[in-house]
Amino acid sequence: MASSLSLPQKAVAFLVATGVAGTAARTISLHAARVAETDGANPYKEFNQWVNSYIIPEAWTAAADEALGPYAAHFVVMYFRDLVAGSIMYYTVSGLWHLYIYHLKRDKFFPDGQLLPTRETIVDQIMLAQASLFMYAGLPVLSEWLIEEGYTRAYYSISEVGGWPQYVALTLLYLTLVEIGIYWMHRKLHTNKILYKYVHALHHKYNKAQTLTPWCSVAFNPLDGILQACPYVIMLFVVPCHYLTHVVMLFFTAVWATNIHDALDGDTEPIMGSKYHTMHHTHYHVNFGQFFVFCDWFWGTLRDPKAKPSSAQLKKAA
Repeated sequence: MASSLSLPQKAVAFLVATGVAGTAARTISLHAARVAETDGANPYKEFNQWVNSYIIPEAWTAAADEALGPYAAHFVVMYFRDLVAGSIMYYTVSGLWHLYIYHLKRDKFFPDGQLLPTRETIVDQIMLAQASLFMYAGLPVLSEWLIEEGYTRAYYSISEVGGWPQYVALTLLYLTLVEIGIYWMHRKLHTNKILYKYVHALHHKYNKAQTLTPWCSVAFNPLDGILQACPYVIMLFVVPCHYLTHVVMLFFTAVWATNIHDALDGDTEPIMGSKYHTMHHTHYHVNFGQFFVFCDWFWGTLRDPKAKPSSAQLKKAA
């Protein structure tokens, strides 16, 4: 419940939300000025066309240009590029993770075999993930369009922000705000009854350790996956972020999701490892963070799997 938050916790959440909203609105309002400064140069578009050439056959790109016109075809080609790249990443990373933990290191990680998933569970997760990937691929296309059109604060060259120290500082700030955004998005997907029932509950049918596998990393309702990843796009309006860093981080979330859904038990603090996320799947209202434990710690939803739970931790958070 909202009343479970203390005044300082509410104040920080409010300040972050209003700061993000205000900065994003100002960034959008300066769109025309940023476009005018480019003199027609668009390194983002040139980079995307270069990447497209390695994934999508040239004949397909030419056919799309002829059928749709160069502008629309560019983004359609990027959609299929992102779909192909995302699918390859999903099957490669999940497959290698599966091979490692269930076969090469099975005796170490699952000595009694009790937590091993069934074939039916894995097939179900693959089918859901693949169906959702068709919509997931739309989010990076949206961010690429926003960046190419000059709506965001993304930058192409590190020299644009003054060098490596500034790049590191801005990237850390960007990732911190993304972490906070994902924490609250994930938390609201649980505490809002409509969002949970119609959007997030599908992923939580995997609610036991033996139903958590690398294959359920992106096995969500597609709207669910997009909502949880959208802070990566929203924060582009707030903090200058290197374009390639943004793209890599957006796709890296799929790799990270593979890691935290493997149900292995390891000490990773302050990183939000799989033991914390396994508890999230079994207890629902704890451990909402993505990479780190600090948001759950600050807003009172952190639960250490090895610690004895208090009555307050077992209450529903909001």
